[in-house]
Amino acid sequence: MTAFLSNYFALFVNRFGQGWNRFWYTPRDGYSLGLMRLCLGVLLLYLHLTYTPDVVRFFGTDGVISPEVVVEMRQRIITGEQNQIRYTTINPRYLSYLYLFDDAFSLRAVHLIGAVILLLFTIGLKSRVMCVLAWLITLSYMHRAPFVTSAVEPIVCLLLFYMCFGRSGASFSVDSWLARRRAAREPGFARELEEKSLSFGNTIALRLMQVHVTVIYLAMGLAKLSGPPIVTEGSAWTNPWGAGHAVWLLIARPESPWVNLDWIAGYPYLFQSWTLAIVVFELAFGVFIWNRLARPLMLLVALPMWGSLALISGIAPFSVAMLIANLAFFDPEEWRELGQARGAAEDAAAESREPGRAATA
Repeated sequence: MTAFLSNYFALFVNRFGQGWNRFWYTPRDGYSLGLMRLCLGVLLLYLHLTYTPDVVRFFGTDGVISPEVVVEMRQRIITGEQNQIRYTTINPRYLSYLYLFDDAFSLRAVHLIGAVILLLFTIGLKSRVMCVLAWLITLSYMHRAPFVTSAVEPIVCLLLFYMCFGRSGASFSVDSWLARRRAAREPGFARELEEKSLSFGNTIALRLMQVHVTVIYLAMGLAKLSGPPIVTEGSAWTNPWGAGHAVWLLIARPESPWVNLDWIAGYPYLFQSWTLAIVVFELAFGVFIWNRLARPLMLLVALPMWGSLALISGIAPFSVAMLIANLAFFDPEEWRELGQARGAAEDAAAESREPGRAATA
């Protein structure tokens, strides 16, 4: 019995270690990270440029969001004054470089420099450096004006942070184009480039994104089911997501939908089914995305799901950010293997039909 337990635990530790190393440290190319960098850069540029008309009004010393208000708010959160607990003296001003610029000219100049950096990040020039700078830029704007930013910036920041561990410039970038040109001229560099094409840093970056995105999906789904009821004129409703009213409440808000969907009020089963589908998808995504066969299905279903949410909520950037986050699960090799498996199955079916055809002839 002792020998059996000893062999079992030795085998368990060995297999667990092999699976752990295979999951986190198997070298892979930077195709997915490059695709994410390109899409994320376009979204970052859009978010950054939306501040341009009001950059002084929002981020200036005498603007509508003064530094004193933001510092006081963040100091209260950091020091825990709500519960009369003071456990740190972190200065919130350190969290954003925008506090260093007071006049309108310097703010516009640093805003323009930020746009140039985000453009270089998007096209993939000096990708690793630009990825870190893009992360710092996004954090600075989010910390300087938390009242202006939304739920999009936290998603973008976590993707940028994890992307710093990998080689996001290995594909879809100016860096990769320049490297291929140099490899064509120098055979030695071509061999070096081929050896560096696979990196475990890419795997670590993608795995961290996958774990974090999975937690976000599960948190969103569970939060919808456990959210507080809506109180209207003294009468409490049940949870709108659990009762199936959430989609209609989004559509009914005049500032939310891009198109008029008031006609859906006459079809309660439709918006109730729509609400239920959103909750089920978010909970199912966090579980079934880890299954190789179910993963392509979940990624395909995410397209109409987030597209419909953007349509009824009017918050397209968040839906786009979540779709970009889904690209962390996109593995071209898996899709290629599935295509080859389908082709092999079709060939086998065709060969099985050939004897019947010959006998008929």
